Amino acid sequence: MTKKLNLENDIIHFWLDHLEVYGTFKYESELFNSLDFDNSNYGEIEDYTFTKNEVQKYLYKIIFTKNNYSLFAYYKWDNSQNIATKDYIVIYSTAFKLLSYEEILYFLEWYFDLKYCRRFDICLDIDWNINDILKEFWDVPTSRVYKKSWSIETLYIWEVKNTLNKRQLIRIYDKQKDLIQKKKLKLYDTYFTYDDVTRVEIEVRQELAKNRSYYDVFDDSLLIWIFKNYIYKYSKIFESLSWDKVSLYKKKEIFDPEKFQALYYKTQRVNIFLWHAKTIYNLWFCPVRVLIGEWYIQELTKRALWVEKIEKLIEREKRIIEQAYETKELLLNPEKILSDFYKYGKF
Repeated sequence: MTKKLNLENDIIHFWLDHLEVYGTFKYESELFNSLDFDNSNYGEIEDYTFTKNEVQKYLYKIIFTKNNYSLFAYYKWDNSQNIATKDYIVIYSTAFKLLSYEEILYFLEWYFDLKYCRRFDICLDIDWNINDILKEFWDVPTSRVYKKSWSIETLYIWEVKNTLNKRQLIRIYDKQKDLIQKKKLKLYDTYFTYDDVTRVEIEVRQELAKNRSYYDVFDDSLLIWIFKNYIYKYSKIFESLSWDKVSLYKKKEIFDPEKFQALYYKTQRVNIFLWHAKTIYNLWFCPVRVLIGEWYIQELTKRALWVEKIEKLIEREKRIIEQAYETKELLLNPEKILSDFYKYGKF
């Protein structure tokens, strides 16, 4: 018989506990070049201290700390590797403990160009003994593992290895033992006022995580729906949680071969165009202004960019530049004043 869950008294906390997002550091080259990062592994940015660390298969990992707590990390991919992957940012569980969602989002959006989720973990801590929790689970997949690690017993539902399972993993373990092992007693001191604390945790992996925007997962109501949806098959313990059914799975669309080929060529051409635009930008030209100057711009885009005002600014800029060149020319060649009366006015 299912034990009745008292939401107000039994659930200690429910939250987003870990997040990984593909993206790049906006100010990487400027910041690291100014710090001579090849010879120094340390720097500061606002309230954070960051250090460069070596990590396998990546060029480096930057860890951002605050008050001696590691909160964020940035993994810079080594493009010389044969395996294609991307740079990504990690938000550790400690960040979710010490910072608000607003503070975390500010840090992410100010310093990084973000793409889509690589992984996110949803956890629920409950004032129940782990053995009572485990009695409420059934039909656990055959890949079930009951693992002892550092004297912490953990039930894994689904395959643990990432290479064999890229979708989701459920973990159930004694959170108090985990905190003792990881030496996080100070951060979670209130957890030891309870007789027991068991964590039920869902790790949403790459294949499913990519279907949600990083911004979506800061919505606790959505997290509750996802959590209950993936636990519901194996336990009705969280039946009393208010929820809507949410699935992270997206069915793959079947393309018509001709349409697919047309889409492929279109995508390739766009990528080539962006590559050329980046090259122009790196040469200190603005690709947008080049296009406006050549008049490759649609009417709707003209209105959106206020092209008429831009044109007037460009004309004024041209006149100022011409005048500057003429002034410079006169200063360098004063004899021209005598020979160019017709241009600058007669005395």
